[in-house]
Amino acid sequence: MNIITWLLLMIVVLFGTTANVSLKYGLHISSPTEGGSASILNLLLSRYFLIWFICYTFMTILWLYVLRTIPLSQAFPVLGLMYALIPIASHYLLKEQVMFSQWLGISIIITGVILVVN
Repeated sequence: MNIITWLLLMIVVLFGTTANVSLKYGLHISSPTEGGSASILNLLLSRYFLIWFICYTFMTILWLYVLRTIPLSQAFPVLGLMYALIPIASHYLLKEQVMFSQWLGISIIITGVILVVN
């Protein structure tokens, strides 16, 4: 795996993380408890839904390119980094609570990805 392909794979992970966090944030600010309307239409018309859509579109296109150049047995486990990055981003950006057991799980995921890629 060359450095460019590795970077593209990491961009796929970052796009996936950004997409999920933006969708959650869009749902959060459009909830009635936050003073918004709970309608799906409001979510679909929000900029956070647009960010989600753009990120998932680019993520899919890059993923197709990465799959052409990296064995699936190496590329797919790297996507598991999203399971680590999404709670971290949620903690810092959405102020969600992350328990010690989750931090432990995040460190195990990162360790596992490193082992699979090497």
